[in-house]
Amino acid sequence: MVDIDDQLAEMIALREEGKIGAIGLSSIGIDDLRRGLPAGVACVQNSYSLVSRQDEDMLRLCLDEDIAWVPYFPLGGAFPGMPKVTDEPAVHTAAATLGRTASQVGLAWLLHHAPNVLLIPGTADAGHLAENIAAGAITFDDATRAVLDAVPGRAGDIALDELAES
Repeated sequence: MVDIDDQLAEMIALREEGKIGAIGLSSIGIDDLRRGLPAGVACVQNSYSLVSRQDEDMLRLCLDEDIAWVPYFPLGGAFPGMPKVTDEPAVHTAAATLGRTASQVGLAWLLHHAPNVLLIPGTADAGHLAENIAAGAITFDDATRAVLDAVPGRAGDIALDELAES
């Protein structure tokens, strides 16, 4: 495994050479992010969703430092043992009330949760792509937002380092 300082040094050199435009970090911890701040980090991409919020402190640090936050697995459940946003009763209730899908509610919650969130939900289906885009137009009233915010975050039965081995 290459040390974060060595990785950052290489990325800084690539940026200075004009080979990359900005530095993005993925699957990192908050201590590595703090070490990387002087390098000028533009984006952090970590697993994060309504039901998997173990990186809340890192999201807030990114917000404070004007760093984009790009959650991967924004709906959770990508691997066995990972919690799924679409399994949450509160999400289904909000979806029914709004006339939307549970997936749309999960994506919209991310967009409303912090202003530095950028979504790249993957899909191979044109219909799902249209639904994903439509999630950006969803608004929540205060009561719905409070219910969704109260959904407990869970790490699930699979650790992130196990995902790297998959």
